[in-house]
Amino acid sequence: MTEVVMKYLKLAGLLLATTTLFGCATSRSVVDIDGPEVASGNGQKVVINVLDERRFEADPRSADIPSLKNGEINDKAITERAIARKRNGYGMGLGDVLLPEGVKVSTLIAKSIGAAYGKAGYQVVPSTEQAPDARTITVHVVEFWSWMSPGAFSVAVNNKSHLKVDTGSASSPVEVKTLKREGMQMITEDDWKLITEAGLQAISESMAKQL
Repeated sequence: MTEVVMKYLKLAGLLLATTTLFGCATSRSVVDIDGPEVASGNGQKVVINVLDERRFEADPRSADIPSLKNGEINDKAITERAIARKRNGYGMGLGDVLLPEGVKVSTLIAKSIGAAYGKAGYQVVPSTEQAPDARTITVHVVEFWSWMSPGAFSVAVNNKSHLKVDTGSASSPVEVKTLKREGMQMITEDDWKLITEAGLQAISESMAKQL
């Protein structure tokens, strides 16, 4: 058997396996995500307020743009929990990935930013706590999404973020932009958890460097 034939057989096998995997994953998945731990300092008190301003599209031009299988892009109860969209080996959009009921993307982003402030010595106060002497840190979530990108002999999961952080001072908002990527042969449910948690950790590290 020639090398060329072997190459195409391997490619066909990979596409079949990937299509089978994602063909069975056309439904919505719910994944529990752990954000960075917030170790609060003893300095100035801060409250982290996060606004989810991501824009969803029904039929996006690329996989890194948030979308939902059933077109629920205007249902805030769904979009505020959405973190990824599954795709098959050809890049066709399938089921989406949500956080559990009661957990929002804004909650996870708040933990990531809070972890950065805590590491810098600030005292991070829960938003539910009355703290009139605390400075409010307002985080605008422009982008936060995980997606799959197919390749000839492997696939990858990616996560990107773009945040604008108003630190409550007279200075311009702090820009946080991150991108994480992991290559693999096939994607499982656990991979959405791992890449999203890696993205949250990257946010915390990027913000900490700017404090």
